[in-house]
Amino acid sequence: MEIEDLPANAPIYIWYANNGGEQTGVRYILHLLKEKANQIFLMNTTELYQQWLASNEEIRTIVHTGELDLEQLTFLFEQNKAASPLSLEERSHFQREWEVLAQSKDVLRLWENGAVTAVPDHFFDPLILKTIEKLHKEQENKDFIRTGRVIGEVIHQMDESVGDAYLEYRIRHLVYSGVLELKGIPKSMRHYSVKFRD
Repeated sequence: MEIEDLPANAPIYIWYANNGGEQTGVRYILHLLKEKANQIFLMNTTELYQQWLASNEEIRTIVHTGELDLEQLTFLFEQNKAASPLSLEERSHFQREWEVLAQSKDVLRLWENGAVTAVPDHFFDPLILKTIEKLHKEQENKDFIRTGRVIGEVIHQMDESVGDAYLEYRIRHLVYSGVLELKGIPKSMRHYSVKFRD
């Protein structure tokens, strides 16, 4: 279905989490919907899930909406379906934020202090290098480590949702800039390994 085909009386629910990608996406979608009069409801899965966990005395942070299963999403929807739709002023605010984001040349955006924030493309390089160093210490002899394992370990330590393709791009950059050494064929993260240069 195309945006222009949406019936005017259909409410629109936008699910998102507190990470740079999904927060940027909300602003873009609201920009695309600026000519639509539909009621729009925002469903922040991070906040809704935290409320649910607090009532169940559990502690866990949702990094991205895809971590929730259908049962959890249904429960969160039922708990929040009485929420108010976005006002015209709120919609305009998100649309203006998108216009600013669309003008920037930044390639990496994070959700920090309640805002979409641009960071340098090398922002996660120190975490990648620290992870490789940790994995080297776990080995008897410093040897090559599968790139997929490095990326999995890095993602496990992050509070932000950044795709594995981006992390692999940064690992390749570290290889090409001489910081890391490569063994294998870098056609995908499963086909090569890395280690610190001797």
